Amino acid sequence: MTYKFNEPENTACFVCSHVLHHERPILQVTHDEEDGFWQFLCGRDDHNESNANIIALRQVVALDGSVNDLAEMPLGIGAGRETETSIWEYFKLE
Repeated sequence: MTYKFNEPENTACFVCSHVLHHERPILQVTHDEEDGFWQFLCGRDDHNESNANIIALRQVVALDGSVNDLAEMPLGIGAGRETETSIWEYFKLE
């Protein structure tokens, strides 16, 4: 899989366990303005600390190559989609 992010491939990022274990697709992505952390989530609201996992950004790309479409998403912005094949829609983080 091609890697299009400017950050190093070993950049730590958060994923929920649903995404990590292939139970649900990535439907929400955020790029935090304060610390630059990326989060790749299934988009459900039923998350807590036990669902949080830290993996390398290259591993996220391997899980779902369509996140490469967000490689240049600036800090303070998020993106969501309805389904795994939907177009990403951007939003400003609050």
